[in-house]
Amino acid sequence: MVKNFLCCLFICACQFTLTAEAQVIEEIKTAGQIYAYAQIHGDYEILLDFTYPILIEKAGGRPAMKNILKQIQDTKINKGQKLTTLEFGDDIQFSSNATEIHAVVPITTVTKVPGGTITSESNLVAVGTENRGNWYFIETTSINEQNISKVLPTWDHSLELPYKKPPVFKEDHL
Repeated sequence: MVKNFLCCLFICACQFTLTAEAQVIEEIKTAGQIYAYAQIHGDYEILLDFTYPILIEKAGGRPAMKNILKQIQDTKINKGQKLTTLEFGDDIQFSSNATEIHAVVPITTVTKVPGGTITSESNLVAVGTENRGNWYFIETTSINEQNISKVLPTWDHSLELPYKKPPVFKEDHL
């Protein structure tokens, strides 16, 4: 009888854990859809809502960070670059610490450039705060295991940042 109860308890705990994990992944993907929309459409206010607060603080506040985002976008436009697709992958790895959830989220971007498209596979770090009420995304193009703590002081190195892959250029066919 006790053995059956413990077995049932174990199965229920496993199901709860799998359900909780699936919930976190769905939350990241839902937030990611809004983030992707804002990236593609250049909606700086939404992007700021998904920018980790410490990064905004280091930039000098919301207006300064908005200006930085706009300058980045303007530079890309002047070079003839336009982000057309940003998709979140399924293999999301995450861990929890005392105050946040950290996740490594694979993404694929497609950017239209003069003469073709560039497809890039990279990762974002998703940070869930306030009982996962807020999700923030951090680009990993210029961070690695050695400097991530400067950007995300609560990073505990329980997750690994994957190696960066080179982008792939595909020429337009005329």
